[in-house]
Amino acid sequence: MGLAEKRLAEQIKTDSLPRFESDLQEITGYSVKVDIDWNTFTAFDSYPLSRLENYVFSDVKDAIKKICQDEMGKEALKEKLTAIHITNTDKDEEFKMELKDSTLFLTERLYGDTFSNHMGNMIVDYIEPQL
Repeated sequence: MGLAEKRLAEQIKTDSLPRFESDLQEITGYSVKVDIDWNTFTAFDSYPLSRLENYVFSDVKDAIKKICQDEMGKEALKEKLTAIHITNTDKDEEFKMELKDSTLFLTERLYGDTFSNHMGNMIVDYIEPQL
């Protein structure tokens, strides 16, 4: 990790992540803790970090908005989700999501020229049947 990646990670930690958590609280009506495995994002170039900020945060927020479109959705989500844990990998086979112990675990593959992240509709389709 070079200086550019360190700066971007710090900017996300101090600006984008708190704003993202605040947006989630506004949508859900309660606090959702977002935990990022920073080492998995800073082990590569700046692409995973910028994709975290530009794609993952947006897609998660869109999914939460769809689920929380009414009070029924908000109440159901509150019973099942209190935290989101985001990890990055460079291995296709590790790309997954899991809702366990009130935490949504997202393992994204954000490294390289082609990347994979869980888009909003994928997250909704995964979470809603469990609510």
